[in-house]
Amino acid sequence: MRNSDSLSGYPLLHDYQLEEMWRTPQPIHPSQAKRGREGWNWRQRVQYAVGHALNEYFGMEVEVRREVPVQYVLEKWWPKQANGFESLFHYWDIKNKVSGELSKICALNKDLLTPVMLYEQFCTPVPELKVDISLIVQAAWQLSAGADSLLIQKYMVDYNPNVIHTFQHLTNVFCHYAFGALPQLIEVYCLLDGKKVRFVPGPASLQQSLDYVQLLRDSRDDVHRSTARCRCGNCMGQQRSRDNGTTKNKKEEQESKNRKERSFGPVLFS
Repeated sequence: MRNSDSLSGYPLLHDYQLEEMWRTPQPIHPSQAKRGREGWNWRQRVQYAVGHALNEYFGMEVEVRREVPVQYVLEKWWPKQANGFESLFHYWDIKNKVSGELSKICALNKDLLTPVMLYEQFCTPVPELKVDISLIVQAAWQLSAGADSLLIQKYMVDYNPNVIHTFQHLTNVFCHYAFGALPQLIEVYCLLDGKKVRFVPGPASLQQSLDYVQLLRDSRDDVHRSTARCRCGNCMGQQRSRDNGTTKNKKEEQESKNRKERSFGPVLFS
């Protein structure tokens, strides 16, 4: 496990890139993309604020954290302008919902003391799949002395089942190869929806997660090949015509694998 990019020579799977792949399946041409935060949408701006606020909040001494409202910390990081939001009303509505949900979550998690990992990026090789995984761990807590006692938490702006399943399987594979054991518990908080998705890894979880990550690796390669092509209407039409049969077969294959993977589904708590 390393706090840096891969040095193994394997292809590198970044968790945040895979999340973007699910959220925006159509690649954006470099000439259309704005650099830095200037091109962020409202979800990205909210996620940035939430990430920094929780990093600061959970990084406090336990005694201090219990006296400081998380809303106070969030206020320091929240966007000062409504740029990127649908309207001023939307800006305030999102702020109130996120602030209220974070307050409830932190109140429920008061028994968690000092995180063992807090907004750190790690990379670990997965020789079995000939790939490296780069994972940002937002918050991890050790529930007991064993290596298999980790509680891994993720905080998302809104509910997206594909992003959640990707995080679940990446986390399982990452923990197995980095620490030699699956986590005890994975929790994903969806702030705008007020949902908590909880995964308790079982005996079959590792193989299911390896299958899923292998599928992600192959899908990522397909996306990279597609992005490298010209995406004008004429070229895209010609490419669709050439690849129609192959794409159909791959889609059916992928749907079959997804149905198998979904046999280990999430447990939802409101």
